[in-house]
Amino acid sequence: MSIDLALVGATGLVGEAILEQLAHRDLPVGELFVLASENSEGKSLRVGKKSLQVQKAQDFDFSRVQLAVFAAGAAVSQELAPRAADAGALVLDLSPAFRYEPDVPLLVAGVNDEQLGAARERNIVAAADAATVQLLLALKPLMALGDLTRVTVTQMQSASSSGRVGVERLARQSARLLNGLEASEGPESQYAFNMLPMAGRRQDNGYTSEELKVMLEARRVLGQPQLALDVSCVQVPVFHGLSQTVVVQGTMPITLAQAEACWRDAPGLQLDADDEADGASPVRQIRADLGVRIARVREDIDGQGDLSFWTVADNIKTGAAYNAVLLVEKLLKDYL
Repeated sequence: MSIDLALVGATGLVGEAILEQLAHRDLPVGELFVLASENSEGKSLRVGKKSLQVQKAQDFDFSRVQLAVFAAGAAVSQELAPRAADAGALVLDLSPAFRYEPDVPLLVAGVNDEQLGAARERNIVAAADAATVQLLLALKPLMALGDLTRVTVTQMQSASSSGRVGVERLARQSARLLNGLEASEGPESQYAFNMLPMAGRRQDNGYTSEELKVMLEARRVLGQPQLALDVSCVQVPVFHGLSQTVVVQGTMPITLAQAEACWRDAPGLQLDADDEADGASPVRQIRADLGVRIARVREDIDGQGDLSFWTVADNIKTGAAYNAVLLVEKLLKDYL
């Protein structure tokens, strides 16, 4: 049996990636509605062999679909997701709008799929942020060795973490600098050929919104609210891809061999042989298959039992879109 599906935010970077993956997967989707803002209304989007016309999300009747995927940001989700849920559609929301609501399950595909059983409480399911997805796909297999006691993450965020606006800003500033101009005509921070020690909005406690997002989401997805988890985010001049250096401490020392054995059997992970200096770089990874690549794995030199490693993934195609499509598959199979 097929179901009808609506995608809100179909013209954004994540929306486009979702459509691309839906076209290549054998999902029982009947009619597909592509929705966006008034600015994109009437545009045509190619999905596989079909050409679909973009409709205005605010005017759409969500009772026409059984599943609605929202990839248009928190403001749109806060306005339209409850309307879709009240109309009977099951909502999968990729924005932060509902991630901290206690009666809305927060999901990373393959990590806490059992939480999908609560999807019908409000007819809304929240997908975790791309950075959280990337981190937890690497951490979850290690938990088979014992509880984690401390996790420290340094995260390098690319321009696409801010969507199309971020990508266009980096391109514009790069072009200006290469032509001997200032990066910006106004007071805008320089993102091109520069690193900024803060990504996201600074909060009263000194952390940024991007850092707290990963910390709060990871604890909730893992069901470990007391996990010692510290995240620092750095904005880097890369168009696509998300990189994380991770240091893990467990109740028992984690050896290199143990970690690699856990990761080797885990879906969605690729172990790098470290024979290429740029093998696990954002530029190489966005050309590769979907998944999270792990490299630079090493035990701490002081013998304290810590394990350090590097992960990289395409934050748009893997962390956001692929996680969403996997959740759609599970919802279609077991809950619709």
